[in-house]
Amino acid sequence: MVKMKKAIFGGSFDPPHIGHLEIIQQTLIIFNIDELIVVPAFLNPFKSTCYASGELRLKWLKTMTEKMPKVTVSSYEIDHGHPVASIETVRHFKKDPDETIYLIIGADNLQKLSQWKDYEELDAMVTWVVATRQEIEIPSGYLTLKIDHDISATQLRENMQEAYLDKRVAQDIITYYKEQ
Repeated sequence: MVKMKKAIFGGSFDPPHIGHLEIIQQTLIIFNIDELIVVPAFLNPFKSTCYASGELRLKWLKTMTEKMPKVTVSSYEIDHGHPVASIETVRHFKKDPDETIYLIIGADNLQKLSQWKDYEELDAMVTWVVATRQEIEIPSGYLTLKIDHDISATQLRENMQEAYLDKRVAQDIITYYKEQ
């Protein structure tokens, strides 16, 4: 029997931008996975707020990825209506104990990784894929995803630049954040 290979890419995506798209595209190319599940958080357990609603972020991500085979945008965490730990999301999507799960994170998450809920169990369940961010050094033992677009959603909210947004959703995102 062939083992399934899935990747889970969670985050706030507040707003989703071309850096996120590059992570998705590179993951599909480099890791030859069967399914990449993009999971916008209702609210990151380490943050106190989201600027755009879960439904809006979900809509933007679905529009950005609609023509990408093997990519599914899931409302799993948003449907809970409260912060969901990554371990719970991985448990939900790992249907077979033998399937490989790549868990994609940004290098900016490495510092707090040991504080994640049930970190040891999560670490045993997944293969970590770390996307480069802000020259942060990625230790050996992690797969590295070299990303050329080093943009953060926080920077984007403070200085909305259309060049960093997917053209299919750019005007909607710019209008939304300017009105907020």
